[in-house]
Amino acid sequence: MNLARAVAPARVWRTINVRFDQARIWYKITYERGRVLATESDVWRTYDDPLLLREPRRFFHADGPVPRVETRDETRRVGARVVRFSFPTLHPLKHPESNRAVGWLYSRDPRAPIVLVSHGWAHRSLRGIERMYVRRFLDAGFSVAFVSHPLHFDRTPAGTYSGELLVSADVVLTVEGFRQAVADLCGTARWLRAAGHPTIGVFGYSLGGYVAGLLAAVRDDWAFVVLGGSGDSLASPILDTALGRNVREDLAACGMLERQRVERAWAIISPGRLRPRMPKERILMVAGRYDRIMLPASVRRLHRAWGRPRIEWLNRGHYALLATTGILLKLAVPFMRAWTRPGGPGEGSRR
Repeated sequence: MNLARAVAPARVWRTINVRFDQARIWYKITYERGRVLATESDVWRTYDDPLLLREPRRFFHADGPVPRVETRDETRRVGARVVRFSFPTLHPLKHPESNRAVGWLYSRDPRAPIVLVSHGWAHRSLRGIERMYVRRFLDAGFSVAFVSHPLHFDRTPAGTYSGELLVSADVVLTVEGFRQAVADLCGTARWLRAAGHPTIGVFGYSLGGYVAGLLAAVRDDWAFVVLGGSGDSLASPILDTALGRNVREDLAACGMLERQRVERAWAIISPGRLRPRMPKERILMVAGRYDRIMLPASVRRLHRAWGRPRIEWLNRGHYALLATTGILLKLAVPFMRAWTRPGGPGEGSRR
């Protein structure tokens, strides 16, 4: 009887989380259809190159000069000084609006370690991110650097919504967008280190978790990398879940709807096809058992491919995991502190 009483609430909780994900997916694929894009050439074939997969640093512009950054102070928010910064991207796209990296640096203590936040898909406002993530990291003693991903926020092309063009049936644009995202985050880190901030870690969630995984594969000087709700390949949410329905229709229309072909095209932006340059001890994965977007099978594949770093499974779906951040950050923040505090396990391992 006691077992039955315990199982029933668990089933109810699972149902709530799954239906929450399903409702959000229905809204996105119904009211955020987006442009009908297509793959128009065979350029995608060049991305499935064993040389790129063995050494992706050059492809992603992981090394390079410190960018020429312009800054301006903004109105103080979340109890912190806020500096808006921007610089020309190292990897231009065909959409000029996206070719200037834009970000915000939040700081209460100029000596604090910095969390480089890699955000999720299609955010439209900073306010929610500031409330859910930035304020919590500041309260935990970190500074926060937030960089808009390509084709999002201030980088959104006219006539489109934030993030609309980043993941589409134009598989080449998708790769190049992720390439720009990694280049811009690496450039931001070089600027911050040159300005006297040597200790920088990465926190990525959802789509931004894929970008964070790529950052772990191209540089070894992150204090930590935390992946929230992210798996081994972008192909999984597009081909295996209801969220990808519209993109699948567009892939079919241009002759790209074949798993092997899509996985080859997106190989270089699939963390599961790469290997982290940093020790697995500095990597934390947090995943939802009931996630209907970043499926648990995809998370497990990445976990195995990366040598089984620490992983925490929560009884959450995708949106419950990332929109109600209390339990996620309860796990992430102590891990991040351990690798950034003086005398911690990360002392002397960063440069």
